Amino acid sequence: MGRFGQVRVFEVAAFWMAVVVSMVNFALPLLAIRFGASPFQLGLVGTMGSLCYTLAAPFAGRLADRFRPKRLMLIGTSIYAGVYTVVVWTGSVGYLLPLVGLGGGVMSLFWPPLAAWIAEGKGREALAKALGGYNMAWCAGVVVGPLLGGVAFQMDFRLPFWGAAAIDLTLLAILVRVPEGRRASAPDTGPPSERYVGRSLLYAVWVANFAGYFTMGTVRSLFPKLGTEIGFSPRTLGMLMAIISLTQLTTFTYYRARGGEGIRMRNLLLAQLSAMVGMASVMTSGRFGGFALGFLLLGLLLGTTYSFSIFYSLYGQVQMGAYSGLNEAIVGSGLLSGPFLGGWVAQGWGLRTPYLLCISVIAGALVTECTLIRRAQRS
Repeated sequence: MGRFGQVRVFEVAAFWMAVVVSMVNFALPLLAIRFGASPFQLGLVGTMGSLCYTLAAPFAGRLADRFRPKRLMLIGTSIYAGVYTVVVWTGSVGYLLPLVGLGGGVMSLFWPPLAAWIAEGKGREALAKALGGYNMAWCAGVVVGPLLGGVAFQMDFRLPFWGAAAIDLTLLAILVRVPEGRRASAPDTGPPSERYVGRSLLYAVWVANFAGYFTMGTVRSLFPKLGTEIGFSPRTLGMLMAIISLTQLTTFTYYRARGGEGIRMRNLLLAQLSAMVGMASVMTSGRFGGFALGFLLLGLLLGTTYSFSIFYSLYGQVQMGAYSGLNEAIVGSGLLSGPFLGGWVAQGWGLRTPYLLCISVIAGALVTECTLIRRAQRS
């Protein structure tokens, strides 16, 4: 299998695994409701998988540096398929929760190793394009998964989970046939200033990524309440939330087309400034257009911060698996902390104030990044 064909297999794997995870995540609360879950238990079901993934990702990334990524991916995919084959027979939330946690944890054996595998042997330009395709694939899967999950659950409550397991088994059959090859470090091309990625620059893009996903977690969990009070229908709420994913997908497409030329810090800073304007629009608007603008700019931010964060976590790094795992943990921590802090602010000061909090977090990230970037330039 040639390098081009291998990259395409990675994109197929990323797309279908994203479909599987988002389909399961959509159907899990519905299954818990069927089991008689309380609101508190629903919250636990919604956070258990993400929490376990966030905690496990750094360790799984380190394993990817010690063992071949393919083996870890096969193990993680196999266990995930097994978990969601039997989950429909648990019958109670008490038995459901450990399986949800296990499913989230073993997914860390798939995503960080896959990113590290994609990065093997690639220079700046090739890596930027390969990661652009990878990002497009998983983002498209996240859009498709809930749609399939909703249709499948309506037909039979077991179908989303068994369908996810069947897709995973198909992925196993595909991945087994992909040759592992030998480990290769990224080739050194270009001047040392291009090749060397200092820790300060890496930390800067991680800070930006945390701020972006903190904002996303806040919007995803709290905006439906604000939108409902304004009078938006569920269909309108769905359209607004879809703008975020579609803009993120479009942004990934841009960075894939631009390759290494698109990975410039001015693009990151511009996306963050734009997102602050977007959150100000969400905070003050009462019309569809104002919210649509805010969510479009949020999608631009997410597509940019993740593109930069995954690129610098892998480019020129020796421990690609470890840094990829840390990047995933940063995404998860933002998605988990945003709803918690945003909900606390909304409880005390109203449903508009979480978006002021998001502006403050992005602004604080910008200040931190500028400090770190200046330090990187001096070094």
